Amino acid sequence: MCGLCGALGAADHWSSGGKGVASMTPAAERYRQASAVNAVLTHFGLRLKVWNDRYVLTGRTGKSAVVDHLGQLWPLAEAFAGEVIDPLDPTLLSKMREA
Repeated sequence: MCGLCGALGAADHWSSGGKGVASMTPAAERYRQASAVNAVLTHFGLRLKVWNDRYVLTGRTGKSAVVDHLGQLWPLAEAFAGEVIDPLDPTLLSKMREA
């Protein structure tokens, strides 16, 4: 897809918030979500940044991809990491508590 088509937007996803999200702007909610997700992704050498009402996932090698919503994130993050990512894995949660 060309850059312009990629920048025009995609359908909403339930993880994008919406009605009922406590007084946060959509942009603030995206930054909050990216921060929470990065607590997991950093253990796999990955990073999520907010860009133009979307996210950009970056891997260890510098490879990056635009992600419309968090529903698209996890399969792509696993592909970048080359392993299954379970955010509720007890070992991972223990490492996160120590950090």
